Amino acid sequence: MPPAGNRRGKYLGFVAHEIKNPLATALWSCDLLKRMDTADRSGPRAEKMVDASLRALRRMRRLVDDFFTMERLNEHGYELHTDVLELRSLVDGAIAALAEKDGVATQDWTVDVPGQVLVSGDGEMLRRGVRAVIEHLSKGGGRITVIGHALPSAGELIVRSSQPPDPLVPPVAEERPSGDPAGTVLGFALAETIFAVHGGSLQEREGALAISLPRK
Repeated sequence: MPPAGNRRGKYLGFVAHEIKNPLATALWSCDLLKRMDTADRSGPRAEKMVDASLRALRRMRRLVDDFFTMERLNEHGYELHTDVLELRSLVDGAIAALAEKDGVATQDWTVDVPGQVLVSGDGEMLRRGVRAVIEHLSKGGGRITVIGHALPSAGELIVRSSQPPDPLVPPVAEERPSGDPAGTVLGFALAETIFAVHGGSLQEREGALAISLPRK
C-alpha cells in the first residue's frame, strides 16, 4: 500500500479531474440563463438548465465533502463521539436516508439485523459509512439484503445485492472511470476510512461486503 501522503495526492487529483465536467455544466447553464430574455427564464428550456446546474453542483458538493471528510478523519480532525448504538439502527437510518434524500427505491429490500446487537462509535459517522456501502451496492438497481449478527468482539453486517457492481470493490482512484452522475465515486473509500478509524473494517466476502464494527 502506498504511503498516506501519496494516496491523498492521488485522491486529490482524482477529485480535481471529476469536478471539471460538472463545473463546466453549471457555468455553461448559468451563462446561457444570463443571456436569455427575462421572459424566457421561466420557460421549459430555462428549467432544464436550472435542473442541470443543480445536479452538477450537488455532484461537486458530494465529491468535495467526501474527500475532505476522509482527509479530516485521517488527520484526526474530528472529535468523534463514542456512542452505544444498536447495529439495526445504523442500517435503518442509512436506508431511510437513501429513500428520503436520494429517492432510492428500497421497498423490496430485506433487513435481518437483531436489535440487541450493540456497537460503539460515532453514530453520525457510522451511519454515513453504512449508507455509502449500501448506496455503492445499489447502483446496479438490484435488491439489497442486509444481515447482521454479533461476533465475540464485533458487530457484523453482510450487505449483498442481487445485481452487484462489477468489480464489487472499486479500483484505486487513478484507475477508476470518470463521470459518475451522482458524484458518489469516493463513497466506498470514505466508508473504509470511517470504519478503520473506529477500529472496524470493510471487506469483500463471497460476493458481498462485510462490515465489522467494535461491540460495546
